[in-house]
Amino acid sequence: MRSLKKTKILIIEDHHATLDAIKMIFEFEGYKVLGLSNTIDLHAQVGAFAPNIILIDALLGTIGGRAICTELKLSVHAPIPILLMSSRNVFQNSFHYKTHWDDYIEKPFEMETIIKRVKNLLSDKNNDDGD
Repeated sequence: MRSLKKTKILIIEDHHATLDAIKMIFEFEGYKVLGLSNTIDLHAQVGAFAPNIILIDALLGTIGGRAICTELKLSVHAPIPILLMSSRNVFQNSFHYKTHWDDYIEKPFEMETIIKRVKNLLSDKNNDDGD
């Protein structure tokens, strides 16, 4: 199993205060975190950072987090687990849930809840790698 110090989290969130807060939560937990407020050169950034998990806000400017999830899941980055974050509870039962993103969390969320969700996705990914 990977140590937390080597585990990398990519957070894509266009609201700077929210991005900073989520980044701080995971840095405090010992993760290496990269925060992006836009998706310019996303594939290059994902390739260079090589995250173990990606957290994406569902409402990102004109493109939208759901479209980015789909784009990533149809690319070489498909194995990376994605946690979709939204202030709207409309995505949980979406047709794309579990195919274009791996889990969903509604904002606002408790710090312990998002940490647990990330750990579960990383654990699931590590178990899949061992099969």
